[in-house]
Amino acid sequence: MDFKQIVRDYFTFSRNERKGIIILLVLIFLLAVANKVVFYFETPARINTILLDSASRKLEVINDSLHQKLPLQKLFIFNPNTIDSVALDSLDLPASIKHNLLQFRKKGGKIRSASDFKRLYGITDKIFGRVKAFLIFDKERRSPIPVIQTKELFTFDPNNATENEFLRLGLSQKQIAIIRNYQSKGGVYRNKADFFKMWGLREGQRKELSDYVVITGNDNSTSGKLAVKDLSIDLNTADSIQLRQLPGIGDKLSKRIVKYRDLLGGFYSVMQLKEVYGLNEQTILRIKDKVTLDSTKIRKLDVNFADVRELSRHPYLQKNLAGKIVKFRTKNGSIHNLVILRDSMILNIDEYNRLKHYL
Repeated sequence: MDFKQIVRDYFTFSRNERKGIIILLVLIFLLAVANKVVFYFETPARINTILLDSASRKLEVINDSLHQKLPLQKLFIFNPNTIDSVALDSLDLPASIKHNLLQFRKKGGKIRSASDFKRLYGITDKIFGRVKAFLIFDKERRSPIPVIQTKELFTFDPNNATENEFLRLGLSQKQIAIIRNYQSKGGVYRNKADFFKMWGLREGQRKELSDYVVITGNDNSTSGKLAVKDLSIDLNTADSIQLRQLPGIGDKLSKRIVKYRDLLGGFYSVMQLKEVYGLNEQTILRIKDKVTLDSTKIRKLDVNFADVRELSRHPYLQKNLAGKIVKFRTKNGSIHNLVILRDSMILNIDEYNRLKHYL
């Protein structure tokens, strides 16, 4: 068959066919234009805010329940030689490292420094870099005199204080024996000066106990009571020396408070002290009325520029949560109000209430 004939048969149209094609193209063009124009005249549907709020609350409840089912793990200040298995479970470390630490201790091993901890089997440079700031160690003292692990400062009368109270104040067994020997011979402390004349009392102890000695029945002794009663210390600006003036706060606890405060960026509530390792609720209640909080001193993280590593250093932000915040910021732009992270279910209610003071 001739090629020209094939072209004529399949690629030529009659007059009516050409009209049909033109009409079809015009219809396609009109439909395409109408598809774009119709949105300019469409009235948006009204949102039922009641149903929206109800659905939002249900989602929050579901989100909270999911978070509660998962064990909350975070980094906090701990002593690898004394932390128990329950506290260790809540520590954000691989399970294998926790197991190795317990086995090492079970065999009588002692971790005396951060470098010792780093040598623990399974500890990588990355893990050690995260944990290093949270490690604390009790320095060993080789002495025949028993060392009191937790020292407290409180008002006391040396004439009737018990042995346990003297121990809590930091006195040694030898010093207590000297006091008891003096009392057994009829000796009575009539004022502070009498007590501080005691042989064996160090100069540092005299200065430390000066405001806490109260001799019953002596009018001059009230100064110590007033000093403790009128005590007011700002938790966000005080150093470890100032914190030691609080009842029940010794050298170790004061340093732990300062260290944890620096990690947080400051305290917004006195009850955050519960998160300080070794500080019990009873002690917190004793000092609650003697401390203040200057919220303007709280150091905030820049949620719009901080990277995952910087955010995850905060005790309230795990690495996965910090990653979600950065991912949300990258996708949606700057975060001007932390509420958007709560409404977007990045943060649950508890996380939002804690982090709103720092972000």
